[in-house]
Amino acid sequence: MKNNDLGPLIREAFSAPEPEMKQSFLKNLKPREVSTPEVVLQQFAYIRIPVWLFAGFIMLIVVTASLFRFENVENFMTVCMPFAAAISVLETRRSARFGMSELEMATRFSLRTVVLARMTALGILAAVELLVCAPAIAASFGRSLLITGSRILIPYLLTMVSGLAVERSPLGRRTGYLSLVIAAAVSVLVFLVDNLDSRTLLLYLNMLKHWGVALVFVLLSLTVFEQWKTIHHVEALA
Repeated sequence: MKNNDLGPLIREAFSAPEPEMKQSFLKNLKPREVSTPEVVLQQFAYIRIPVWLFAGFIMLIVVTASLFRFENVENFMTVCMPFAAAISVLETRRSARFGMSELEMATRFSLRTVVLARMTALGILAAVELLVCAPAIAASFGRSLLITGSRILIPYLLTMVSGLAVERSPLGRRTGYLSLVIAAAVSVLVFLVDNLDSRTLLLYLNMLKHWGVALVFVLLSLTVFEQWKTIHHVEALA
């Protein structure tokens, strides 16, 4: 047999078989679609342990103190909430602070999606704190739930609005921790209102009685607006 005759035989013997179920195989290679709730649940796993510990510490202290009817428990809660807000802001900016933005932008989810999911997870955590602590304080001391909730939320939301805006500024991006300074300032202001002068506290409580819900709504709207701006500009700020 001539060498020229061997070529076709060798090609026929070693030719690749026809692909079977090719389309089904390629379809299985596509990544499974992940819903928005699943992305949010995934972000819960990336929230750092100190954040969980701080939230758990606040809830444990407030619930225990409410059961034993310690009078200053509401003051303690209002002073701590600005720092809970600052921690949320720092967690939101964590990707940029640790130089992980480019890596997260290269994943299957956009950086905006990751930041939105992280904000949502942290917001759920803050809502749980409010839903646990506000009823415990109101029930233990016979106070209005709306006033108690407003008194807790206002320092938190005030810090969130200021912290998100400041962290996007050039100085905030350089330092990375200005939101903690804002939280300390808000906490000091809240402490002074609660303890410096009884008349000031009464005026504040009277204002909350009539305008507390409206003020919370305004601050909540501003917080959502600042969060939207952070998400919208997150890739430019990375």
